[in-house]
Amino acid sequence: MIGINSRSLHPLKAIFSNIPKPSIRQRQKIKNIWQTAQHLVTSICAAVSEIIFLRGAGIGSILIAAMMLQPSVLMMGMTGLFTAICLASVMQLKRDYLNYAPLLFNPLLAGLGVGYLFQITPASLALAGIAGSLAFVLTWTLSHILRTFLILPVLSLPFVAVSWIVHLAAFRYAGLIPAIAHSHTYSIGLPEFIEGFLRTLGLIFFLPNIYIGIVVMLLLLWNSRIQFILAIAGYALGTYIRATLTGTFLYVYHDPAALNFILVALAIGGFYLIPSPRSYCLAAIAVVFTALIGEAVSVFWATVGLPVHAFPYNLVTLSFLYLLGSVGQKLLARYPQASPEKTLDYELTARTRERGNCRAIALPFVGRWKVWQGVDGRWTHQGLWRYAYDFILCDDEGQTYRNQGIQLKDYYAFQKPILSPISGWVTRLVSDLPDCEIGVVDHDRNWGNYVILYDDRGFYVEISHFSQNSIVVKQGDRINQGQLLGRCGNSGYSPQPHIHIQAQFTPEIGAATIPFGFTNLLVNAQLISECEPKENDILEAIPVERNCSQVLSLTLDSQLYFQIERKQKTGKSKNSHLSVTVRMATDGTFYLDSGKAKLYFTQSDRGVKFHRIDGKDPNLNLLFLAMPSLPNIKKIGYSWQDYLPISIVTQGFQQMSYQLMSSFDSSLASARYQGEWRSASELFGTVSILGDRRKISTIVNFDFDKELVIISTNSMH
Repeated sequence: MIGINSRSLHPLKAIFSNIPKPSIRQRQKIKNIWQTAQHLVTSICAAVSEIIFLRGAGIGSILIAAMMLQPSVLMMGMTGLFTAICLASVMQLKRDYLNYAPLLFNPLLAGLGVGYLFQITPASLALAGIAGSLAFVLTWTLSHILRTFLILPVLSLPFVAVSWIVHLAAFRYAGLIPAIAHSHTYSIGLPEFIEGFLRTLGLIFFLPNIYIGIVVMLLLLWNSRIQFILAIAGYALGTYIRATLTGTFLYVYHDPAALNFILVALAIGGFYLIPSPRSYCLAAIAVVFTALIGEAVSVFWATVGLPVHAFPYNLVTLSFLYLLGSVGQKLLARYPQASPEKTLDYELTARTRERGNCRAIALPFVGRWKVWQGVDGRWTHQGLWRYAYDFILCDDEGQTYRNQGIQLKDYYAFQKPILSPISGWVTRLVSDLPDCEIGVVDHDRNWGNYVILYDDRGFYVEISHFSQNSIVVKQGDRINQGQLLGRCGNSGYSPQPHIHIQAQFTPEIGAATIPFGFTNLLVNAQLISECEPKENDILEAIPVERNCSQVLSLTLDSQLYFQIERKQKTGKSKNSHLSVTVRMATDGTFYLDSGKAKLYFTQSDRGVKFHRIDGKDPNLNLLFLAMPSLPNIKKIGYSWQDYLPISIVTQGFQQMSYQLMSSFDSSLASARYQGEWRSASELFGTVSILGDRRKISTIVNFDFDKELVIISTNSMH
């Protein structure tokens, strides 16, 4: 044993004490370099996972670790990727490109393709770097063209083009040594179909290694049961079609082009389309098309020795997406999530909550009015003018007039004020036409006196049948929501005094109508934040109380602090806390950031509405559960409905079951929320899901003076 006394350390202390400490600027520079390196590694891992429609840096890191089973191929891929990153640095591109996965995975695939063909030599490394840089440039160019003019993703199309260029150029390059396949990883004695499927999964990353295929398969299964089933079904259908046409199964199980079947099934069946029986059917059709195109391309390119690669997948997927997008097919996912289950969770709930309508306006009146004619009405709301509403005023017996109803003044709606349903501009109006007598209509000027308003959100609102000379605004006026426009009359084609309202894309009178709805109202005495009412519904506008949502203070960079008390089975309580910061994403959306998860929300004149959670934070889930929406309306004793993603309410096997089955029955994708103001400061809610008798009760108490929010559920406070 050798001992060291304190004196022997003095020289070391002297040496280290003479080393100058880094300045604040140097420490900040080191910190920036470290953060940049972290961002780069995270972006690369996330991009690798997106090659096979997975999400997350964790999944990507597992895939990269699996690729180390064939280090030479991985080294070539990384050479192509880092050369592309160096090119971006030379071009002085903003680092935002790191958040766009195709700009990273296309250069990676280009490098992997070189590693698949050739052994590591200075010449092959140079070729991998050139291929990666070219793939980066093509990805940037093609993605801009496709997104701008066709609203399409670039997929792996740049890699396919670069791969063909490399193959053709390699015929002239004598300094490249062909790679040697490892037979022990190409077959391990499993049935041909299973080995073919696993090899094909590995070949997506240019690694025909069954063990790598097993890793990819397990990641698919762990991330999504729907993806796992789609991958197997797509491969089985594609190989069966090709085997039936070619007359042999042995060939198709060893054909690298079979990877197109898996990629097409994943893209069409559950990523770009909302998973459903229709998307599964379209995925099957796409796989059949891919089999035919793949065979044709292989024959066509055989004369020059080019491989099929992922060209059929790119061609079929882009064609399907363009066709579905051009006809406005609602099956397209607006925001594809990390898995088909999460896409279902978010998309179906969002469509249930929003009813697919982004043009919600206020009611143009006060009091309780009846929908006399709605969308696709019995009389005039047909064809190009189907999206419109007529409103009348009734008494308790359902009559629209007093006395005999012979004179205009007998009708309850006559001369009642008409309010602006939007904030915007007055673009056109007519005010001098006479009111028709009861039983007489104006066939020549059927719109009567009208006002056309332009909404700041990009559409027009037309209101008709004003009383003669009652319009109090003029063309060019700036108007606010709730401002008086005029009074209800009986001008134009109007059997009795009523309000006609419609939305349109152009300012011309009689233009084609477009879908719209109403916000902040009672529908048949039930509180609704947004709806498209039906004929005979009784509507009543609700005054806005902005202090309901302003108590949350959800302004950018503001912070909210919660102390959480969780009741345990033992009767004791476990305390924790939640701190969230309001941040803004690059696309302009706002979210609450807890460090573990992000809760996205919107604020408007309708109040605060939470939409989805990215990440896992049970405390943030509680906030979403108790307040899926907080309308700027407070009507004590009245209730309203909202919906929550099923993942917020369920866990484990129950959650997996509901998410899987929701692709066949959309009602299983959401939990129903029933909210009610019990008092001026207490909001009571009940959450239930279809097929489960259990209910979750929530209570939210507001202290508007102290800006406090107290949230309680069955087990948390």
